Amino acid sequence: MRITYRRDGTAVPIYEPGDFVRLLGDEPGPLPMALAGEWGCVLRNHGPGGLDIRLAGYSRPRTSDLPDITGLPPRLVQPCDRRGLALGFQRDLRRTARV
Repeated sequence: MRITYRRDGTAVPIYEPGDFVRLLGDEPGPLPMALAGEWGCVLRNHGPGGLDIRLAGYSRPRTSDLPDITGLPPRLVQPCDRRGLALGFQRDLRRTARV
């Protein structure tokens, strides 16, 4: 995972394959297949096209009927560890002093 910072010092993660993420909200659409609180591993980052995430073997059983979700907007996930516990970022205080 790469981390960039906004002008106010807020950290913005850029997800890469292999990163662990936790869903902050349900998958968009009339019938969500992934719900808030589930976690998994990023398979691909399509930029504006969203993230492909494997949930099977993490928050779902390995034999799950729906092992992956595709095209999930990055705003709906947050970084987490292998067990699904959220990771926090610290603000870049040097940037906030310049604004």
